[in-house]
Amino acid sequence: MSDPLATAAQEWFKKGNEAMGRQNWDFAVECFSNAVKMKSDVVLFRQTRHLCCRKLYGDNGTGAKMAGMKLMGIRGKIKKARGKEDWAAMDQHAEEGLAVNPWDGQLLADLGEACAAQDRGEIAAYAYRKAVESDKTNIAFNRGLGHILHERGEYKEARNCFKRIYEADPTDGDARSMMGRIDADSVMDRGGYDKAGSTQDVKADKAPTNAYEADRQARRGAKGRNESVAPGESEEMDMRAAIRKDPENVNNYMKLAQFLRTDRQLPQAIEQLDKALELSNNDSSILEEKEDVELEIMRERSGEAAERARKNPEKERLKEKSDGMKKELMTREVEVLASRIDRHPNDMKMRFELADRYRKIKQYPKAIPLFQQASADSRMKEDSLVMLGECFVRAGKADLGRRQFIKALETLNAKDKPDFFKQAHYWLGRLYEKTGKNEDAENHYTEILSVDYDFRDVLKRLEEIQGGDEFGDIVDDDED
Repeated sequence: MSDPLATAAQEWFKKGNEAMGRQNWDFAVECFSNAVKMKSDVVLFRQTRHLCCRKLYGDNGTGAKMAGMKLMGIRGKIKKARGKEDWAAMDQHAEEGLAVNPWDGQLLADLGEACAAQDRGEIAAYAYRKAVESDKTNIAFNRGLGHILHERGEYKEARNCFKRIYEADPTDGDARSMMGRIDADSVMDRGGYDKAGSTQDVKADKAPTNAYEADRQARRGAKGRNESVAPGESEEMDMRAAIRKDPENVNNYMKLAQFLRTDRQLPQAIEQLDKALELSNNDSSILEEKEDVELEIMRERSGEAAERARKNPEKERLKEKSDGMKKELMTREVEVLASRIDRHPNDMKMRFELADRYRKIKQYPKAIPLFQQASADSRMKEDSLVMLGECFVRAGKADLGRRQFIKALETLNAKDKPDFFKQAHYWLGRLYEKTGKNEDAENHYTEILSVDYDFRDVLKRLEEIQGGDEFGDIVDDDED
C-alpha cells in the first residue's frame, strides 16, 4: 500500500522546488518544513530546507536579526528535551532553531545527536558534517561526527575527526583509542571479515589472481619478519636498504624517521634522528624535529596516565602520577619553545604558544610581553588580546585586562572565533559584576547565552543579577 504521508511530502517538496525557482524563499521554507514534518527521515528534505533558510537570509552567515536573543528560549527547550531523552522533540526544536540561524554549529550538532538517537544515521552524518564545517576545531562536533561515520563504515573521514581531537587535546584517551579501533576495523573490512561467512571464505576472496602474484605471496609468506624481502614489498625495508647503500646521506635517515613517526614508531624515529644529527653536525632543523617527536612521546604517555587516573578515581597514586607527567610535559614544552624563539625571532605563533604555556603555569609576568608581541600579528590579534586580558586580570591589573577585552571585541565575532568571543564577554561580565555594574555585566552575559546557552556558569550569574528566572512562570504556563 502507498504511504499517504510520503505522497503528501513529495507534493510539498515539489511545491518547494517551484518556489525556489521563483526565489520565493519564505514559501519554499514553509513547503520544505511541511515535507520534513511528514517524512522526517528523508535527508534531502532537510538539506533543501536548510539551503532555503540560508537563501532567505541572503547567505549572511548569521541568520535572522537578533538571532542570538531569539534562540535563547529554543536552546532551553533543546536542553530540557535532551535531559528527558525526548529525541523527537529535540529534533523538532533544533530544526526550529535552524530556521532562525541555519549556520549555527551547535544547533546542527543538536540535530545530529537527536537523529543519531533515532537511528537516522544519514541525517545525523549530514548535520554533524555541517557543524564541523562551522568549527573544525570543536571537539564535541568532531567526536559526534567521528562516531557516526565509524558506525557507517566511513573510516577515513571518521579517523580524521578523532585525529583533529587528539591534535587539539593529546590527553584525550577516547580519541586515541578510537583511532586505533578505526584502523583495526578498516583492516578487517578490507579483509572481508565482516562480510565473509568463515575464515575459509576470506582466504578464498584473497586468492592470487595470477601466477606472478601467487609466487610473490608465497615468497613473502615464507619469510620471517626480520628476513629480507624483495624491493617494493616493504617501504621501511627499502629505506633501510638505502641507508646501508649510502650511510653518509642525511636525507635517508630523515625519510626513515618521518616514516617511523607517521607509523607511530616514535622511539625508533628518534634513533634515526640521532644519527642524522650526528652526520649533520647538530643541524637545528633536525634537532627541532627530534624535540617534536620527544614531545609527542611525552604527550602520549601523559594522556595514557590521565586515562588510567580517570578510570580509577579511587587510586590517588595514579592521579599524582598523571599530574606529575603533565607538569613535566609543560616544563619541557616551555624549554623547547623558549629556545626556538631565539632561533625564530619573527615567528609570532611561537611566541603565542610560549605565552600560553606560561599562562597555564601561572607565570603571568612572563606571558604578558609575549602576548603583546603576538598581538601585532593580524592572524592572532584577537586571540592574543583575550589571553593578554586574562593575564592582566590574574596578575591584579583588572583595568588593563578590561581594556584588552574591549579592544579584542572590536573585531571578534562568534562565528569565526566562538571560544575567544565567549571568553572576552565572560571576563568583562565578571569584571563589571564585581564592581557593581550589573547592567553592563548583564549585556555581556546575554551575548554569551545567545551563542552558547550552557557556557560555564553564565546562566546562573545572569539569573542572580536579574533576581531569578524572569520568564519562568510564563514558560511553565505556556507549556501547560
